[in-house]
Amino acid sequence: MSTILSAISFVLMFMAAWPQASAAVSGPAGGILQIPSNRSLAHCITRCGDIDFSYPFGIGSGCFRQGFDLTCNHSTKHPKLFLGRSTVQVTNIDSSYGIVLTPIIFKLATRPGTNTYNMTWEAPAKGITLASYNTLFIAGCDFDVTLFKYGTGDMVGSCMSRCAGKKAPTGGHCNGIGCCLIQLPRDLAAFRAKLVSTNTTATQSDWLHPGIMALVSSDPDYYSYNTSDLFSSWTNDSMIDGAVLRVAIMDQQSCEGAQLKNESYACSHGSSCRNSSSGGYQCVCSSYGQGNPYILDGCMQDYNPKPKEHCPASCGPITIPFPFGLEEGCFANEKFHLNCTSGNLTVSVSEDAQYQVTGISVEDGTLTVSNMVNGSNEKEAILIQTEDGYGVDSPMEDQFDFSVEYNIVIKWAVANLTCETAMQKDTEYACRSSQSYCLNVTHGEIFMGYRCKCSSGFQGNPYVNAGCTGLFMTTQSLIL
Repeated sequence: MSTILSAISFVLMFMAAWPQASAAVSGPAGGILQIPSNRSLAHCITRCGDIDFSYPFGIGSGCFRQGFDLTCNHSTKHPKLFLGRSTVQVTNIDSSYGIVLTPIIFKLATRPGTNTYNMTWEAPAKGITLASYNTLFIAGCDFDVTLFKYGTGDMVGSCMSRCAGKKAPTGGHCNGIGCCLIQLPRDLAAFRAKLVSTNTTATQSDWLHPGIMALVSSDPDYYSYNTSDLFSSWTNDSMIDGAVLRVAIMDQQSCEGAQLKNESYACSHGSSCRNSSSGGYQCVCSSYGQGNPYILDGCMQDYNPKPKEHCPASCGPITIPFPFGLEEGCFANEKFHLNCTSGNLTVSVSEDAQYQVTGISVEDGTLTVSNMVNGSNEKEAILIQTEDGYGVDSPMEDQFDFSVEYNIVIKWAVANLTCETAMQKDTEYACRSSQSYCLNVTHGEIFMGYRCKCSSGFQGNPYVNAGCTGLFMTTQSLIL
């Protein structure tokens, strides 16, 4: 399950961070309208049955962001979790990205003489949408399916299934023979699926279940399900990954409007805001994709400003300055971890993405990389165009506070903090040399964070004690 949640969460939009709000204030029905701290949430329930959750989701007054309340039903043998007071059951939650998994299953008993059937789904509240990376699977024989945006004639997709007068093949892939699928091209707040049977005799679709089985799943592998899996969910849905729902903050209709209302803005320092396709917005930890962007300092990653002694200083011809490093204790945090193999320096950002490093500059705050080690085209691996503008389709940009310039020169920042905020965190402040200063880093209008630079007349490494030395002293030592 964690693989799916990871896979669906790394296409993020980077927008300017905004000053955090202060103490939490409750809105209608006990929903919080400002940014809480972990301490203020310490009394809150964080588990229902075998499902863990955290703020912005929560149960009870003062424990959830407005619109993110949950209900734990203890009337069954195993407690069940629901969104608010709706009937939408929650089977998993990723609080950091404001997404939940829920079973969406349809069981249609076909009837002789009837050839048209409808399946509908509606979000339980405004701001909740069925995410675009879901897929509608339909198992059965001899039908055509058309998916519409609910309440309109706007067609979303279509598919057909045929069995050639036989029953649905046992264990067959969902390829149009006994099963078909429709990938959602965009987020939907509701849908209607119209199913037209081409066989009005209402023959049995498989050996055990009459009729047609349909469900929505977030599994990114469309061929991981077969007809046997789908029909098994008729009585047991535990084998099927649920559908992913996005839950957006709706007290403001966009990031721009929310940032103007700073007293109720939900995104903490180190996070970015992204507009929801159906209105409202969500927060994400922009620097490295981990943490909780809705909690005070929830996106802050530990930074070790003091490397251990005797760290490897180079790999082949390339010098490795701190905060980068090769060994544990030699890099400031994991995003600055590099690898050296046979004199080749690389940065690994996932099991499948490794980039060759050809240069590091603490003076300019840049990392120069060539193509991915596996030979993929670098530009295609890093940049994509989205309907919202500039976006990324690579874990690399989530791992670093950086943007890509001229394809291979990468601008980086220490953390997604302003200089003013960073200097208040004395034990983790990165600018250690007394002859250095803090510099806010931007890419166009996008705020990335801060980095350090040697003061005028000095050069060297501002990230280590006494790392910046005077140009006059350097010249004298060279003459001697």
